[in-house]
Amino acid sequence: MRTKKNYNPMQNYIHDAFFEQGHWLLKIRQIILTILSWIIMIIPIYWTLSMTVFVNKNLKGQPWSVPEGRALFQFFGSFLSKAFLVLAVITIGFTLYNNYYTKHHVKRHAIYNEKKLFARREAIKDFYTSKFGERAYRRNEIRYYVVTPENNFEIKAIDKIYSKFEGAKL
Repeated sequence: MRTKKNYNPMQNYIHDAFFEQGHWLLKIRQIILTILSWIIMIIPIYWTLSMTVFVNKNLKGQPWSVPEGRALFQFFGSFLSKAFLVLAVITIGFTLYNNYYTKHHVKRHAIYNEKKLFARREAIKDFYTSKFGERAYRRNEIRYYVVTPENNFEIKAIDKIYSKFEGAKL
């Protein structure tokens, strides 16, 4: 079996035609729409800031040359900043309450078969002990280990062990 160079396993889960080869009309359309969207967002922000924050004395004929415009801008700025703080406090409070409720009141139950899990653990422990020696020896005394060719796992070895052991124990 030949493998591809630069194989990326994320290719199995993510598909984006923009980054693939070809698809030139899609790329041109998305780039143009992105640039237009940035322009549509930046121009009002610049216009608002230039008329309020970066104001100079030559405002004659400008949309906010009258004091009501500046007062309205300051009112909305203070209102929106207070609204943001209130919403932040509410969001943090609900998050803390939800975490507390989940931790203390939601029934915890296993979403897996515990008998099967324990059977698999025992099977793999027995297999490792027969293949590589006692657990204490493997964990504490070995610093460098070379796997000999006869100790290599065969394909689907662990699946075979699990199915054989589960059939015998369950």
